[in-house]
Amino acid sequence: HYKTFDGDIFYFPGVCNYIFASNCKSPYEDFNIQIRRTLVENATRITHVIMRLEGTVIELSRGSVLLDGKVVQMPYSHMGVLIQKSNSYLKVSSKLGLNFLWNEEDALLVRKHPKH
Repeated sequence: HYKTFDGDIFYFPGVCNYIFASNCKSPYEDFNIQIRRTLVENATRITHVIMRLEGTVIELSRGSVLLDGKVVQMPYSHMGVLIQKSNSYLKVSSKLGLNFLWNEEDALLVRKHPKH
């Protein structure tokens, strides 16, 4: 299930690569979040997330975090981006006012600054 920023709810069980969220009202794409959903043990799961935050590329998969193609250890903080493990969630925060949570399986949440 997906709940959009304006409150609409959609059910979409597809397995593929998707643009989950992006800033589409700016000539400069300051953020873009893409997800890959696959079938794992008869359940649809999010197996890979690629985030572009102000020119930085963060690739998340279960147990692995890459920043611009290099493995990083958590907690990681640099240039206004904080990546950390919080309880059972992987959390990415940026100075843009974007907060991202993923349980490394089937649930994720994106909160954004009202300017977006």
